[in-house]
Amino acid sequence: MEDWETVSRGHTEAVVRRSPDGLAYAKTGVGMIRDELADERDRLEWLAGVGLPAPAVLDWADDDGSATLTTASLPGVPLSELPGSSVPVAARALGEFLARLHGVPRERCPFERWLAVTVPLARVRAEEGLVDADDFDEGRAGRSVDEVLADLLAGRPRAEQLEMADLVVCHGDACLPNFLADPETLAITGMVDVGRLGVADRHVDLALATRSMSDATLNPAYGPDAASATLTAYGRDADPWRLDFYQLLDELL
Repeated sequence: MEDWETVSRGHTEAVVRRSPDGLAYAKTGVGMIRDELADERDRLEWLAGVGLPAPAVLDWADDDGSATLTTASLPGVPLSELPGSSVPVAARALGEFLARLHGVPRERCPFERWLAVTVPLARVRAEEGLVDADDFDEGRAGRSVDEVLADLLAGRPRAEQLEMADLVVCHGDACLPNFLADPETLAITGMVDVGRLGVADRHVDLALATRSMSDATLNPAYGPDAASATLTAYGRDADPWRLDFYQLLDELL
């Protein structure tokens, strides 16, 4: 892979490279990143059997704690790279795609991402100093990790009571760069970075998708109107309290 180009992709800490012909990507990581790559590999292999578009796994190499996951490229461009003129249609397409993903029978999914799994993970990350408070959303800027964790734990009982009626198969990190679309038709061509995929409250995906769209710094072509269009196309009401709660949870993951 000496002639593969190193690229910047999303917020992953893995080293990401693209093949010279652009038909494959390889992610390499050690330690915790190696474990995250294994999670992504398992989920991609599962997705291949349920008819949802995601990269095919081409190879998995694991040597002495350093692992490399090689996947096929998907057609299309990330939603975050579309021009403003495409946003209204793309926002609706994302809502429809999330509804399709959430419609997969959850009994078929072997991966668990409900609060009994994610809150303890968030707590460990906070207590071990793995959370960067400087990266908090604007609404939580200036707050400490301990304060955000306290808010999360205070809201957990209510969120756990509510999630039981809304458990679906979620992407888990439904920000705009993780969904690709045909630049002409704006149909969603697939999803990437699926290491957090699993059964969770549907508001996990809705919260992160709408936050991604509303962040003028990251995605200035979108905005609140695009977020509303996604929720409308999704076809089910969203609970504002849970949207905020799952955005809060993501600060610590």
